[in-house]
Amino acid sequence: MSAPYTIFAMLFYSFNILLIMPMLLKIDGQTKPKKTLFLFTALLAVLCHYLSFDNLVGHIRLGTDMSLLEISSLMSFVIALLSTLPMLWNVKTLSFILPMVYGFALINLLSTEFIPSQLIHLSPDLFIHISLSMLTYALCFIAMLYSIQIAWLDRHLKRKKAVPSPDLPPLMLVERHFFRVMLSAQILLTLILVSGTYHLIKAADPANIHKAIFSLLAWIVFGVLLFGHWKWHWRGKRMIIFTISGMILLTIAYFGSKF
Repeated sequence: MSAPYTIFAMLFYSFNILLIMPMLLKIDGQTKPKKTLFLFTALLAVLCHYLSFDNLVGHIRLGTDMSLLEISSLMSFVIALLSTLPMLWNVKTLSFILPMVYGFALINLLSTEFIPSQLIHLSPDLFIHISLSMLTYALCFIAMLYSIQIAWLDRHLKRKKAVPSPDLPPLMLVERHFFRVMLSAQILLTLILVSGTYHLIKAADPANIHKAIFSLLAWIVFGVLLFGHWKWHWRGKRMIIFTISGMILLTIAYFGSKF
């Protein structure tokens, strides 16, 4: 990874966390940060994060070796990108989760720079499958953060407490966005399972079988969650339990065989 771009990405991520947290916590009557400044520095953080990988797309197309932490950092970049771009269209439900997204990216950048980890070969034949897998994981991660936001808002409403900031979105809007993201992730996960089955037939090694089994279990958990919401209008703790359980299974599928 490119050290200068990594440093700039960490600085911009840190700046954005410090910019948005006081507004969310309503510290000392903190006013809402200027949208232009926030978006500009957030986009710079994501851009520097991408540039830190040194022509990543070209290397993956030709086949390359990346460390496990570099792949994790790449995942966090995709999550940060998908969480930041909608802010250009004033998607207010993302404000709460952005500090967690940028914090996750910051931790991954620091870990990649200072902690050695196992190298993994990314085959050019799997470029589309790898890209879809990263996009799916990112959407599931965002859905999980949405579920945390829903639980937090629901707890405040049940205790009849005012939310810390008037800029936070209403609960029903967050739920609607959560299930849209979750449905999109489920569709992509279905495509990955179909694609993975094809690659599994071509190369049936234990690592691929491990990934397929845990990905299928995550797909079942997310499918039950979506069906339960559509049929029985599941909300609250049950929704959060299913989301986090599915995310754990998906993380084991993606990273578990590497430890």
